[in-house]
Amino acid sequence: MGDKKVVSIVRADLPADAGAIAAMVKDAVALIGGVDRFVRKGQTVVIKPNLFAPYPPPISVDRRVIGALVSLCKDAGAGRVVVAEGVSVGTLMKRVNLDAAEDGNVLVRGTRTKDMMRLLGVQRAVEEAGGEICGIEDTETRIVPVPGGKVLYKVDYPMVIQDADVFINLPALKTHTMTMVTLGIKNLQGILTEADRYYGHRDDIDQHLVDILKVRKPDLTLVDGLIAMEGMGAGEGGTPLPMGLILAGADTVAVDSVCSRVMGIDNPLVVNTTRIAAYDGLGTADPGQIEVKGESVAAVRKEFQLPITYTQPIDTLVTGAYPNVDVYIGGACASCWQMAAAVLMNISKIKEGASLIVGRDPKVPPGKDWDLKNTFFLGDCALGCGGELQEVRNRIALEGHDTFLYGCLPYQQAALKLERILIERGIIREQDLIEKARASRERFFEYYKTFDPTWEPEF
Repeated sequence: MGDKKVVSIVRADLPADAGAIAAMVKDAVALIGGVDRFVRKGQTVVIKPNLFAPYPPPISVDRRVIGALVSLCKDAGAGRVVVAEGVSVGTLMKRVNLDAAEDGNVLVRGTRTKDMMRLLGVQRAVEEAGGEICGIEDTETRIVPVPGGKVLYKVDYPMVIQDADVFINLPALKTHTMTMVTLGIKNLQGILTEADRYYGHRDDIDQHLVDILKVRKPDLTLVDGLIAMEGMGAGEGGTPLPMGLILAGADTVAVDSVCSRVMGIDNPLVVNTTRIAAYDGLGTADPGQIEVKGESVAAVRKEFQLPITYTQPIDTLVTGAYPNVDVYIGGACASCWQMAAAVLMNISKIKEGASLIVGRDPKVPPGKDWDLKNTFFLGDCALGCGGELQEVRNRIALEGHDTFLYGCLPYQQAALKLERILIERGIIREQDLIEKARASRERFFEYYKTFDPTWEPEF
């Protein structure tokens, strides 16, 4: 194979049945040296798929790809194959759980990884292939150092991965609003504890993700690109894009580099995680140092629609965007700008108007007549403001409104608190949230069934 890193691309027409998908997985691994290069008799293998939310592909990796990879490892003689994942923070904390309430019309939030694996048919596929499942939130962890860490210096790491003989990374081919793409490096976020996942969404997220890679690099990265996702991924806001691809490589950075080019990003170094990982010596990102086997990048390349957070200034989603909301932003990081955009969509539902304070010490009109009930502080920097805004904050507290959306990053907890405020005021209804979740689920369930009529959710 020479000095170049090798990444394989295998393509098939869709829809493809389980047998065809298993053949794609086997062929993709064969092109980079075969499964025996990675797995030996009696070894313990851990596979980490991307199971982002309680929806089938393209939001989560196809259960048939997972099952095929488990079977491939077992056929190579693996003594134990564990599929381990930790679902997204949004799934654990905020997404509506339509199945937790008996009648489906009571607002219940949060789905645990094992429950989601059962729902999507992943548990059945894994067990039928001779493997077992593991939710990261249910497994034992240990504090380990991060060699050369720049954001993470030590991390609470799952022992099931740390102690495995072979570690296989199984991401999906998707865009992402906070990291442009979510591929092999981004997929490692799911192996952290809930707290580390939550606070990993700050402005240093790209280096944070690269630092996780330093603890243990995957031996093999295999990408599910059967049904990809473009636009406002990686969740319900994204748009499915059928590609019919499986990609594989031993170098996670090289795999991400090739995937980015497949997605129409001709310079893979504009993806922060790819560039930083190459700079930190964790792999090869330079296309000239990567050999692609199977299909060529040019033959399968499509111009993915990127998230608007990467195609237009974030200011356009925040300032001057809602006629009934005044926004005052001081020194705020890019992550808080994104959170402000999300928060504004809900605050704009307040008919009498509102104000949003974001960042450190924003300028505000002297002597402004503040509507205290409808003035919101977003993030710890805003809540630490002095001067006139400190007085505004004190007055809000004295009147008992509590419109303070705490956090650095003010992430899911802030969103939950804002929804509770708006529900209590009658601006939105719990039933609206349930119906929105049900509509999203039905849309993705029905879409995926057109590619796999054999699939049925296991409630």
